[in-house]
Amino acid sequence: MTARLRHIDLMRGLAILFMVEAHAASTFRPVGVDDASILGVVVSSVAGLAAPLFVTISGWGLHTSVKRRAGGDFAAWMRWLGPRVVILVACQLVVNLVMSHIFDWSAPGVLTLLAIVALLSPLLARYSTPVRSALFVLLLASPSLLPDLTGVAMTWDDRVSVAGVGVWFSRLLFDGTYPLLPWLSFALLGGLLADLDETTRRRVLCLGILLSVGTMVWSATSGVNWALTSGDALLTFFPASSAFLLVAATSVLALHELTLRATLPDHGLPNWTSNLGRLSLSVYVLHFVPLAIYARMVEIPPSLSVGMVLTLVYVLLWIPVGNGWFERAGDYSLEGLLKRLTS
Repeated sequence: MTARLRHIDLMRGLAILFMVEAHAASTFRPVGVDDASILGVVVSSVAGLAAPLFVTISGWGLHTSVKRRAGGDFAAWMRWLGPRVVILVACQLVVNLVMSHIFDWSAPGVLTLLAIVALLSPLLARYSTPVRSALFVLLLASPSLLPDLTGVAMTWDDRVSVAGVGVWFSRLLFDGTYPLLPWLSFALLGGLLADLDETTRRRVLCLGILLSVGTMVWSATSGVNWALTSGDALLTFFPASSAFLLVAATSVLALHELTLRATLPDHGLPNWTSNLGRLSLSVYVLHFVPLAIYARMVEIPPSLSVGMVLTLVYVLLWIPVGNGWFERAGDYSLEGLLKRLTS
C-alpha cells in the first residue's frame, strides 16, 4: 500500500471511529448532560466531524476510482457503479430497520447520500478543478442563500420521518439528516484533495482557519451561540449551516495534512486503525446492532461516569475488532462482497 493510500485508510478509520462515538454517546447519554456543557461540547465536536470526514473520504475514493476508469465502456461502468449503489441503499435500509426506534424504515441517511454521490461521480469528475472548486464554495454558501429549503424550523422527528414519495425526495435532497444539498460539498472536497497540490491545499487551509476563527469572534461579539446540534447558533448540524460546513471542511483538511505528513509505524494502533478503515462500511452497519439492543433493553439513562466509560470502551473496542476482522476474514465483509461483484 502506498503512503498516500495508507493515510487515506487511516482517515477512513478515524471517520468510522468518530461515527461510532457519535452514536454511542447518543445511546449512552448520561443524565443531565446537554450540548452546552463541557462534556457535551467535546462529544459534539468529535461527532460533528464524523460525517464530514466519512463523506469526504468516500468522495476521495469515488473520484480517484472514476479517474482510473476514464474511457471505459458503459457496461464496464455499470459493473463498477451498479453494485455500489445497490449495496449502499440496501445497507441504509438495514440500518433503518435495526434503528427503527429512531428512524423511519425508508428515511434517507448518510449511506443514501453516498449512493447518490456514486451516481454523480462520473459526471463530477469530468469537470475541471476550478469548476468543482466553485461548486464546492457555492454548496458551502447554499444554506445561507436558500435557508427555507433546509427546513430550519423542522424537528429531529420531522427529518427522520417519511410520508410519501414527495417527502422522501425532499429528505434526500434538501431537509433530511444528510441531504444532497449541501452535503455534496464534502464529496467534492474529497475529489479536490486528490487533485490539488500541496501549496494550494495549504493556502486553502490557512483561509479556512482564518474564516473559522472569524466565526468564533462573531459569536463572542454578537452573543450568539457558536455551535449547537440544532437551534439558534452559528454552527448547526441539523440543518447543516454554512458556518458548520466551513469549519468542518477546514477541520477535515487539517486532519488530511496532519495524517499525510505523519511518520507512522507499520504496526500497532495506527496500522490497526488503517485496517479498520478498510472495513468502514461493514463496521458502520454492524456497530448499530449492539446499540439498538441496548436502547431497547435499558430505559434508564446511565450516570455520568458510567455513560462515559460505556462510550469510550465501545468506541475503542472496534479498533481490535476491525483489525482482526480485516486480517483474518476481510473477504467476509461488505467490502469483500463489493470487490467480488465488481471484479
